[in-house]
Amino acid sequence: MHKVTDGRLARGDARKTLLLDAAVRIVGEQGLGALTHRAVAASAAVSLASVTYHYPSIDDLRRATFEHAGSRIGLEFVGLIAHTATEPDALPDICGDFTAHLVTERRTDAIAVFEMILAAAHDRELGPVKGLLDQRLAQLLAPYVGSEGAAFTVTAAMQGLVLTALALDRVRDPGWLRGAVSDLIRRYHAIP
Repeated sequence: MHKVTDGRLARGDARKTLLLDAAVRIVGEQGLGALTHRAVAASAAVSLASVTYHYPSIDDLRRATFEHAGSRIGLEFVGLIAHTATEPDALPDICGDFTAHLVTERRTDAIAVFEMILAAAHDRELGPVKGLLDQRLAQLLAPYVGSEGAAFTVTAAMQGLVLTALALDRVRDPGWLRGAVSDLIRRYHAIP
């Protein structure tokens, strides 16, 4: 088999990232209804053909957009809690800080993910993407909160708190969210 060494694969991956970054921005700023091939092309300053080449249908574009937004948030979170293996008691504060970070610094990505969560209620093909996000977070929390069931409960509660914060016009002081998430996780840790 002939291996491509002229950079086409790298350019293709870079183009997909450019397109998905634009798509996440559109969904996060304007809502899921604004996501079209034309809108992504305009936002990314590329041809419409480039978008449809990589994502032939709007469903392909939607799924890839949500996977991209979820992955960006998920990878950042995993990186933040990597050191909790040596400091497990730091997990509640790390989660609290991260949720505050989501509603301030990563607001567009977080809104795009929540648009996906709502869309998954109507689009069965988005359900697995939503499930994967929940599963990853629950796996990270389970050792601290005691069980997978408790971890899914905490995950759902954290999502509700973040959604509430995102629904506010602008979060001026995310301290309440940080405290609520930290307290929630600590309370579950204390339940025998």
